[in-house]
Amino acid sequence: MTALDGDGRTRSFLIDIPTAYNPNNGYPIIAVYHGAGGSSAQSYSWGLQNGAASGHGIFVFPQGIDYENFGVGWDDTTNGYDIPFFDNMVTAVEAAYCINIKRIFAAGFSWGGDFVTALTCNRGTVIRAVAVNSATDEFDDDADYSTYADLPCAAPTHSAMRYEHASSGDVEYPQPDFATTASLYKSFNSCAVTSTPYRSSTDVMTCVAHDSCAQQFIECTFDSSIGHSLPPNWAADTWAFFLTFE
Repeated sequence: MTALDGDGRTRSFLIDIPTAYNPNNGYPIIAVYHGAGGSSAQSYSWGLQNGAASGHGIFVFPQGIDYENFGVGWDDTTNGYDIPFFDNMVTAVEAAYCINIKRIFAAGFSWGGDFVTALTCNRGTVIRAVAVNSATDEFDDDADYSTYADLPCAAPTHSAMRYEHASSGDVEYPQPDFATTASLYKSFNSCAVTSTPYRSSTDVMTCVAHDSCAQQFIECTFDSSIGHSLPPNWAADTWAFFLTFE
């Protein structure tokens, strides 16, 4: 399918519809964003649409384009062309299929995760929950989350979040960047400084639930030997997280 972006260009996205699609049911939409230099085929290959009960969702896999001199990726600025692309993509899917507008989700890896951060900041009243993996974003000061480029956020409220990253940083992002990004996410939902252990599906990853958040924020750190990559069980864990939001 296609939709216009904020600069009026026609952009493409893959779509996965349940085999037993019923036009009388309202389906959630799940948008999955690839990383730098990637493609919609790549994000499709991650298999989020194959998770348990995934037949109950409509999955879309947008295709990035060249952004300035950084290669194929996403314009994750508040007034950039990719946030309208997201809006128009959802509108196009809603026009073609029966969806539940209260259950819109987004997931992204690396630069795709950076863009999902921008969506959370700017479309937090639209997107119910997000999953960000191995991503950080643009800070004027990498140690100060308040220097995030898209602040102040346009949305008055923000999505629930699941954030996964290497425990000691990776080849793309040092650990301080991940820590600053986690602080940004806690600020989105006014979380306390404390956290509570949260179940993990694999022994190479440890998770916590940050306390007293306006919306749930789960943070998981995985063995740094995994590197700048998706950890084991990413698809199943992400889909299980989204399924908790009815």
